[in-house]
Amino acid sequence: MKRIIALALVLFPALAAAQPIGAPQSLPLVVDLKTAVIGSWAEYGMTFGENKMKSRWALVARTASSTTLEMTMRGGVFARMGDRVTLKLVLDPDPFGATNPVREIAMQVDDGDPMLGPPDAPAQKFQRPDPKTLVGKETIKVTAGTMKTTHYRDHTPAGTVDVWVSEEVPPLGLVKVVATPEPPAGKSKLPRSPPFSMELAATGTGAKPTVTKPAKPFDLNQMMGAAQGAGEKHK
Repeated sequence: MKRIIALALVLFPALAAAQPIGAPQSLPLVVDLKTAVIGSWAEYGMTFGENKMKSRWALVARTASSTTLEMTMRGGVFARMGDRVTLKLVLDPDPFGATNPVREIAMQVDDGDPMLGPPDAPAQKFQRPDPKTLVGKETIKVTAGTMKTTHYRDHTPAGTVDVWVSEEVPPLGLVKVVATPEPPAGKSKLPRSPPFSMELAATGTGAKPTVTKPAKPFDLNQMMGAAQGAGEKHK
C-alpha cells in the first residue's frame, strides 16, 4: 500500500506525461490555461505495463492568483485504494513562467479527507513541447474520434516518447502518448521499464471540483490507513 501511495503522490504526474521513472516530472501543456473554459475535462485510457487505468484531467477553478487542475485515477493499482484517487494541483496563473508552478498538491481517496502531498516530493513542472522534437502535423484516430494533432518525438536515455497534442483538447492538450523504453545500458541488471501508453477517450465541460475540503498536513500512516479502509470497501 505504501508503494501505491508513493506512486500516486510522487510518480504519477510523471507517468501521465510518459516520463520515465526518475526523470524530471514535467507535463506537456499546449492549452492556454488563462483562457480555457472552466469545467473543461479530458478522459484517457492508460496502460503502464500490465496495469490498465483510466484518468481524467479537469480545469476546475481559476482566480487572478491561481489555476486549479484535478486528475482523477481509476483502475489498475489504484483500484486497491478505492473507487478513485484524485490529485488536486493549485498552479501559478502562468505555469510556464514560474520556477515551481505548483503551489499546492493534495490527494483524496474517494470522498475521504484530502491530504497535502509530502514536502519532499519532486516539483511538478509544465512545459511546451520542444520544437526540436517536432515530427509534424498528423491526423490520428483515438477512442475519442479523429483528431488533428501535432506530433513530437523525444529520444531519452530511458527510451523514446511520442506525444500527440492539440490546442483543441483542454485542459492540457494531450491526445496520445506512447513511451517505448530502452533496455538498460551495458551490463546493468536493472529491469527494463514497462511500456506506457495514454489515449484520449472523451472530452467535455461542466466538471466540478472533487476536492472541496481543506487538505490536512501530510501524514503517511494516516494516508495508508484511509487508503486501506477504502480499498477494503471495494473488494
